[in-house]
Amino acid sequence: MDESLQLITLLNIVLKLVFLLILNLGVGAFGFVPSFFITAININNLGLVLGAVFTFIGEIFGALIGFHLYRWGFSKIRPKWLNNSFFKAMRKSSSTKVFILIILFRVLPFVPSGLVTGGASLTTISNVRFMIASSIGKIPAVIFEVGVVFGILQKVSMNYMYIFFILLLIIITPIWIKNKKKT
Repeated sequence: MDESLQLITLLNIVLKLVFLLILNLGVGAFGFVPSFFITAININNLGLVLGAVFTFIGEIFGALIGFHLYRWGFSKIRPKWLNNSFFKAMRKSSSTKVFILIILFRVLPFVPSGLVTGGASLTTISNVRFMIASSIGKIPAVIFEVGVVFGILQKVSMNYMYIFFILLLIIITPIWIKNKKKT
């Protein structure tokens, strides 16, 4: 009987970790949902250090997944806005310049990750250089975000955070779907 309870407890922990990992990768890949909420969920469920590690892993590998999805998507469609002189210049930028810009934009913790990832996917930067630049830039941003979230979690109940996150998704999802139908 005790072994069954231990197995159920272990399975529960593993399922929670898998769910959090998928959630982190999804948010990192999508890039427009604020990772602030996922960081709060990570810290609340895994503690400060492991929560911070999960946040960082989700940010980096999620961005890499998003990078591939954006690059694939942009290769299939050619929206009119890509003909804008800004985007033409961006596509022609050297990979070194793009590398530095990714680091600079990643350091800023509240710049939408999807904007940086989508922009980078339009350039010639390689997957490896994108991942390295994103990792370098995300280290200070995630440390800052974890500190802010941890401070807020000390003052605000996690239940309020869950409610706010769900409301945000309810508001953002129809807007996203409506915009997606336009393009």
